Amino acid sequence: MAGTIPPPPVYEKTSLPTTPPSLHPDETLPPPVSTPIATPRMVHRTPIIPPAVHPPHAIPHPGPISRSPEIVASVTATSTVGSYPHAPTAPPLAPQPASLALPNRPTWPNTADLTSPRSTTTHPIVHPTTASVPVFAPPASATTVRSQRGDYRVGPRVGAGAFGAVFECLGPFDQRYALKVLRPSGRPIERVREDWASEVRRLLQLRHPNVVYIHDAFEWEGSFCVALEWCDHTLHDMLEQPLQEELAIELSRQMLAAVQYLHDWDIVHDDLHPGNVLIQQADRPIVKLSDFGISAELRGAPTVRPEIVHHAIMAPELIAAGYTSKQSDLYQLGMMMYWMITGSPPLDRNIPYEMLVHQISEGVARQRAEQLATPFGNIVAKMLRRRDAYRYSSAREVWMDLRALPAWQARQIFRLR
Repeated sequence: MAGTIPPPPVYEKTSLPTTPPSLHPDETLPPPVSTPIATPRMVHRTPIIPPAVHPPHAIPHPGPISRSPEIVASVTATSTVGSYPHAPTAPPLAPQPASLALPNRPTWPNTADLTSPRSTTTHPIVHPTTASVPVFAPPASATTVRSQRGDYRVGPRVGAGAFGAVFECLGPFDQRYALKVLRPSGRPIERVREDWASEVRRLLQLRHPNVVYIHDAFEWEGSFCVALEWCDHTLHDMLEQPLQEELAIELSRQMLAAVQYLHDWDIVHDDLHPGNVLIQQADRPIVKLSDFGISAELRGAPTVRPEIVHHAIMAPELIAAGYTSKQSDLYQLGMMMYWMITGSPPLDRNIPYEMLVHQISEGVARQRAEQLATPFGNIVAKMLRRRDAYRYSSAREVWMDLRALPAWQARQIFRLR
C-alpha cells in the first residue's frame, strides 16, 4: 500500500560481549592500533583504512521498493549540507549488477609520507594513471540545469564540504529544493558516478519522516546532482547557546527515531554531526537526517570497516580497532546531545590531531557529560562510554530513559497532539 513503511528484514542477532564483574563498564579500553590514522586536516573526512574484502553474504535481500521510474532510470543509465539561514530559536539494497561493481581501490599512500595534522596542505590519494579524474565545476548562480523532470534554477550556495556542494534552487512547479552536487575530490569519474548512484538508491529506498526526502537525481554536464527537499537550517545553527532541556529532548527523540529505523535495516550512518541534521520549521521543529554518502550496510554483521571518517566525531572503537557499529552511531548522537544541552561540543575543537585522539581514547567526552550531574547528562554519559559494548544497545533503549525524565513528563511546549 502506498505510504506504508515495509517491515525490516530479520537477521540473526549477535550478542554483545560481557565484562567480568570486577571491571568497570568503561575500563580496559583496547590500545590503539599500531599504525596511526593519518590525517592532513581535522576538519576533512579523509581515508583512514583500506577497505576489507569480504566474501558475498548469503543472506537474501528483498528487491528494491518501487520508486519513481525517472529517477531509477537516470541512476541506472548513467550531503553534505552546510548552514542555512539562522532560526530564532531502507532497507538493504538489492545485490548490485556487475556494471556497478566498485573498481579496484586506489593505492594508499605511506603514512610516513602524509603531511602533519597541523598542515593545511592536503595529501592526494594516488589513483591509477589510467583513471579519468574530473574537474569540479558546479553550476553558477542563476544557471539553469535540466533533468527529465524539468528545469532547476540554481540559486546561492548554502553549504559545501569535502565531497559536495549544496545550492538553493527553484525546481519544477516553482518548488524550492536543495541541489546537491558531488565533488570528485581526486576520485576517478567512474568512482564518483558509483558513489552518487549508491547514495541515490539508498535515499530512494529509505522512507521515514526524519530522513531527508529525495525528489530527483540526474547528471548535468559531467556533474552528478541530487535534488532534495528544502530544509530551513541545520542543527549546527541552533547550537550557539544551550537549548532548553525540553527542546533538546524533542530533537533527540526525532534523531533517535531515524537512527533506530536505519539500524532496523542494518544500516550504520557513520557521519552524524550537527551539519548533517537538517531542521524544518513548522508548529514544532522537524528533524531530517541527511548525507548518506559514507553510510554502510552491516548485512547481518555486527561491525563494519569505514573507508572515510569525520575526525571530530570518531568513536573510540574506530581508533582502537578500526571498526564502527550501531553503537558508534549512538556515540555520535551522544556528542550532539551534549552539545545541545551545554552549547559547546564535548571535545575540544581546533586542536592537533594527536591531542584529539588522546581525548577520545581517554574518554574526555564521557567525563564531561558525567560532570553535568543531571539525569540528562547521565544518559549522555552512557552513550559516550569508550567501550561500545557498554553503551545503550539501541536508540530505542536510549529513548526509554529519555522519556522518563521529569523535563519530558512535565513538558509544556511539545505536548502530545
